[in-house]
Amino acid sequence: MMDTGKQLTSFLKLASKNNRFHQSHFSLYSAILMCYTKGLCQNPFRVSRKELMKHSAIHSFATYHRCLKDLVSNGYIDYRPSYHPTLASQITLLNDLDHEG
Repeated sequence: MMDTGKQLTSFLKLASKNNRFHQSHFSLYSAILMCYTKGLCQNPFRVSRKELMKHSAIHSFATYHRCLKDLVSNGYIDYRPSYHPTLASQITLLNDLDHEG
């Protein structure tokens, strides 16, 4: 089990140095952490796009997918899409945020 406070602090320190990251990236990562906690802090966990968009206040599918792709490509999360209409996608929070991505 990860300490979500430390995870968020590490993410904010690293991501704030990335000039390509915007508020939507921070909001999406915060929503992911919230869903991780709601899922009893089990890694990996399942979550829907609808839930993440709601909690991150992202209203555009394009923005959501761009931010998710950036979080994956920078090594903050692992994402496994479901493509199943009722089975949520799987996200794994990556522990090692001591890199520059």
